[in-house]
Amino acid sequence: MKKKKPKPLDIESLIICPNCSHKITKTAKELYCTNCNSHYPIVHTIPILIASEDKHKIGEAAYHSSVSSIYRQLHQLESFRNIYYHLQSLKPILECGAHSTVLELGCGTGYDAAFLLKKRLIVVETDISAGQVLEAKKELVKKGLEKNALFYVADAENIPFADETFNATLITAALHHLEHPVKSLSEMKRCTKKEGIIVIAMEPNRYEWIRIIGYGFSIVKKIILCLLGEKLFKNILKRTKKLREPTVERTFSKREILSLMKEAGLYPQRIKGVWFTCGFIHWFITLLNKITKKTWYIGRDIEEIFVLIDECISKIPIINAFVCNWTIHCRRD
Repeated sequence: MKKKKPKPLDIESLIICPNCSHKITKTAKELYCTNCNSHYPIVHTIPILIASEDKHKIGEAAYHSSVSSIYRQLHQLESFRNIYYHLQSLKPILECGAHSTVLELGCGTGYDAAFLLKKRLIVVETDISAGQVLEAKKELVKKGLEKNALFYVADAENIPFADETFNATLITAALHHLEHPVKSLSEMKRCTKKEGIIVIAMEPNRYEWIRIIGYGFSIVKKIILCLLGEKLFKNILKRTKKLREPTVERTFSKREILSLMKEAGLYPQRIKGVWFTCGFIHWFITLLNKITKKTWYIGRDIEEIFVLIDECISKIPIINAFVCNWTIHCRRD
C-alpha cells in the first residue's frame, strides 16, 4: 500500500496583518485587513507586508536593495568557506524531511534557500528589502528551484504569519541588523511549531579589541589622505561610501546572545563559533571588492586548508572564544 503524500500547507491562508495580527484577504492587486483597514500592495507578484515606517528599517531596506545585484559577489557567497559553514548551520533543517515548511528571515538573495529547496523543503523567503526578495526570486528561478518557494517583503520584528506555522525558522547574518533582536527571536518562536527547529546563524562576535584596530585604521586613512590628497583616492572613496552600510551593526558576545535568546524563551541545543582565520580572509577580500572594480577570491584548495585550521581552533578552550561568528541551533519547546 502506497503511503499518501502529506497535503501541502496553504501558507497564504496563514498570513496575518502585521499591523493588528488579524487574518487578511488577498485580491489580484493587494492584501487588505478588514479589521484595521490596512492595505498591502503586491509588486511584481510579491506582497509587501510591511507596517512599520521606522527610519532605521527604511534605511536598511534601501541600502540592501541598492546592493542586491552585487551582493553575492561582494560577500563571496560562492566561496568554499561560505558553502561549508552555511551547510553546517542548515544541517538540522535539512534533516526535517521533504515538504517541511521553512521560514527564512533576512533571506538576501536566496543563498540558503537554494540548499533547502534542493532537498524538496517548502521555503518562505522574506526580507525587509524588496530588492533582495526580487533578486532571491530571480536567482531561484534561474536555478529551477522556485516551485516550492514563496516570496514576501516582511519585517523580521513583525512576522506576518500565524502562530506555529512552520517546521523551522532561520535567520542568517541578519539578527545584528535589527534594533530589537529579542522581538525578532520571540517572533521566530511564535511562528515555529512545537518541537520545530530554530537556527540563528553567522552572527558576529563582539571583539572589543577590534575597535582599537578600527580607530587605528581611521587614523592611518586620515594621514594618507592628508599627505596624498583626496583627489588621488576620489573613485575609491566614492565606491566605498556607496557600499557602506547605513547603520552601525551590533555584535554579540557569547554571553549576550545567549541572554537575548533566554529573554525570548529560546534555549540552545548547540552553539558553535565559526570563522577564525576564515573571518579575516573574508573581511580582507570584502574590503578589496569594495575598493576595486575587480572580483577577488582565493583558490578552493587554499580555503579548505583554512577551514581545517579553523575547525581545529574551534576545539581549543579559551582560544575558541575569539571566533568571528556564532551559529546556534534550538528546538522550540
